[in-house]
Amino acid sequence: MIKNEALKSVPLLFVANKQDKSEALSLDRLKDIFRQSAQYMGKRDCHSVAASAILGEGINEGIEWLVNCMKRNSNIRPPHNEEE
Repeated sequence: MIKNEALKSVPLLFVANKQDKSEALSLDRLKDIFRQSAQYMGKRDCHSVAASAILGEGINEGIEWLVNCMKRNSNIRPPHNEEE
């Protein structure tokens, strides 16, 4: 997905879910693993959040970040209508 040309400027939210599990990798460890892909990220907004959907942790932070990205990008990237 991060190598897809059509998505090169689309914001990317990385959610490290299952943080309530003892065997879950920490957000810092996951960031270290995914740094290998940083060269493919291009110039896009990226954000990572530790989350536990079952506990409701980190979910609102991720959603708020996405909403803010959409607001910022609304002037730059108008909605696409497939019929046009």
